[in-house]
Formats: sequence, structure tokens, C-alpha cells
Amino acid sequence: MKSKNLDLEDSWDSPSVFKKQLELNISELSSPQSYPPHWNDFIRLVKHFKPKTILDVGCGCGALSEICNRHLGVEYTGVDYSSHAIDLAKKQWSRAHFLQKDYKALSRKFINSFDLLHLGALLDVLPDGDEALSRILSLSPKSVLIGRMKHTESPSFYNTYAAYGEIETYEFHHNREKFYKLCHDSSFSVNKLEENESDSYYLVNEKTI
Repeated sequence: MKSKNLDLEDSWDSPSVFKKQLELNISELSSPQSYPPHWNDFIRLVKHFKPKTILDVGCGCGALSEICNRHLGVEYTGVDYSSHAIDLAKKQWSRAHFLQKDYKALSRKFINSFDLLHLGALLDVLPDGDEALSRILSLSPKSVLIGRMKHTESPSFYNTYAAYGEIETYEFHHNREKFYKLCHDSSFSVNKLEENESDSYYLVNEKTI
């Protein structure tokens, strides 16, 4: 049920939450058979569209950098607003590049130095994922890969839930028609491979083709 006047965005700035996230991710990295569906989707989509550089926005503890290292051979940079997440990521994945940066502070010049902007767990933990996506697309990235997007035929809404038994956070659901209209109006084509196991989308900026 949607709660009013609820601000849980800062709830993720917790060292214990990211330690638990890292423990889970290391377990999932133990073998390809343990990968969650959105990791498999990420691998397939990146292999299909072949970007050379990736900016992972809301990277958390940075486990996706290891997926890039193992399977894709792309240049990875992760950003997250939490200093705890970035400190942990730098210690665990020393071959990758990490920066502490809020998605709201991203500039057009910065994101356009990357072939692909990855939004894996950003939009679904914000109170208005539609607004966040609109802001990001307004910066005209070359392409955007959205993982684990939750859709609804109803107006967009959010629930709240307990994450890792530590914090309360958002679970945003995007109105499907509104999502496609936003992409179209922002000059992005929407690509979803038929064999995708989860709702992952690869958006291509038609102005940069």
C-alpha cells in the first residue's frame, strides 16, 4: 500500500545493508547456474548490442563489474550515492572503477562519455521511478539498459518492503503505456529480446545512431 510523505531514499546509505548485498552477490557469482535472471539478461543484451564502455548507475557493492570482467570484456565504471557501497566495491573489485555520485548529479557530458548507461536497481527503489527515468533520458545517453523493471497497467505506484532484513525501501511499478510513451517522446527505441527471463530493456537513442 502506498504511504504518504515517506522518504526512504537515504535508507540505503547503510554499511550493513551493502555487506549483506555483497555476501549474496558473491554466492550468486559462485557459478553461472546461480546467476539471477537479470544478470543473464544483462549478459545477453550487452553481447547483442556490443557497447564498449558501461556506466552502472546505482551500482551498490559493484558485483556487476565481475560479470563484465568474466563474460563481456567491457570497460566498467560504477557510481552510487552511498560512500559505504563505494568503499566496499573498491575493496572487493579492485580492477573496476567506482565513484561516489548521486544519479541526480549526473551531467550530460559525463554520461555521454559512456556507450551504455545501466540502471539495474535504481528506478525500483525510488519513490518516483518515472520522474527519475525522465530526468536520465533528458540527458540523452547513447543507450540505456534497464534491469528488473516492474510494470503495471494501472497508474504508476510504489509499495514499500523490508530489504535484507535491515531497511524499509520502495518498490516502484511503472505504468507500461507511460514508460513506452516516455521512451518514444525522448527519441529512444525500446528493445527486449524474446528470450529475456525478466523485464529488462535496452533503450537506444535514435539521435545518436
